[in-house]
Amino acid sequence: MEKTRQKQAIRTKKRAIVTDPARTIEYFGVVNYATNERVIEEMRELVIAAPETPITLQVTSAGGPTGTAMSFYDTMRYILKPRLTTIGSGDVDSSGIIIFLAGDTRYVTPHTTLLLHVAGRHFSEGKRYTADEMDAMLREDRLKDFQYASILAERSAGRLDTDQVLRMMEKNTILTPLELVAYGLADRVLE
Repeated sequence: MEKTRQKQAIRTKKRAIVTDPARTIEYFGVVNYATNERVIEEMRELVIAAPETPITLQVTSAGGPTGTAMSFYDTMRYILKPRLTTIGSGDVDSSGIIIFLAGDTRYVTPHTTLLLHVAGRHFSEGKRYTADEMDAMLREDRLKDFQYASILAERSAGRLDTDQVLRMMEKNTILTPLELVAYGLADRVLE
């Protein structure tokens, strides 16, 4: 009986995620410059205070501009370089996925979903665009799609390539927690 309890305790410890509330930051809501600025400033302060101590970022986001998410991703991966664990919870869609993928270690809750789709734009009513302007927007959107797909492929530990991700985006693919683990985009589902 005692050995069974010890084994259960060991299994529980292996599955438990220990986070320090003082070193946990929330990225909730739309991806935008204001949220990026707030989260990056909090992250910078924690990195300066204790560069080797892990930081946890909880992500719930319906997305936003892809370039804004990539700015956050690049700041985490190439500039600040914190020991970052991300936890995806609920909707982690569109460019919110890029925020989530900034983590060295990535977990998702059992009710997390990720929506992959190609870039789109909102146009102001009554705004007129020339053919050249629309062509430039289309080229930029295709470049952002490729960059987005490249990040997902890179972070999948070789389980996906850029073309596979682009096809998934074209189909407006929704991924479940178990699919995220299978594709290498998450390390495991929290229990």
